[in-house]
Order: sequence, then C-alpha cells, then structure tokens
Amino acid sequence: MKTALLAIPFLLAIAFIVYVEGPFNGFEVWNAFPVTVGFGVLLAGRRSGLATVVGGIVFAASATLLMVLFHLAWLFDWGGTATSSSTSALAFIFVPLWTCIFASIAGTFAWGISKFVCRNHAAK
Repeated sequence: MKTALLAIPFLLAIAFIVYVEGPFNGFEVWNAFPVTVGFGVLLAGRRSGLATVVGGIVFAASATLLMVLFHLAWLFDWGGTATSSSTSALAFIFVPLWTCIFASIAGTFAWGISKFVCRNHAAK
C-alpha cells in the first residue's frame, strides 16, 4: 500500500508530461524516463542507510520537478520556450538527459552531506 501511495506523484508527473506533449510521438517515453528512474531509485534505496535514502529522495524529487518545470514552461510558453525558435522542440531530446545528469549530481551531493552529517553525529 505504501508503494502505491508513493507512486502517485510520479504517475501524475508522467501523465502531465504525456498531456503536454500531445498526440503520441514516442518522445513521451523518453521524457518520462527521468521520472521513472527517480521512482526506481527511491524504491531501491528505501531500505538502505539514511544517506542513501536522502540521496535517493533528492534524485527523485529533482528529476521529477525539473521535468515538470520544463513541461510547464513549454505549455505556458514562458519566455518563448515553445515559440521563440524553430528548433526549440529539440529540447525534448536533451532536457531528459540534462535532468538525469543534474539529478545525479544533486543526489550524490545530498548523499555525501548526509553521510558526513551522520558520521559526525555518531562520533559525538
């Protein structure tokens, strides 16, 4: 039951991504990839140490939020995201990759800080 409740925000994010992209063209799968990986990392790290859980949460949250933010920018055309250039749709190819890279860096950074804090807290 807890896993089903945990999956709801990720499923809503994927549904939003599919909605924004319109008729099925295959890019929905690629753009939902960071959200799906984030949920997988969150599930895999649930039963690990605190540092791994924190890193997984940061990875999952940042990957999901960045993808949703990009699709919101596309939907509402913030700053001409969708209409300012004839090649602006190329973002659908690169943003998922950039999101995974950023989320990996953020998750690793959070894991390291959590590991450091837990080690120093245990030493006192």
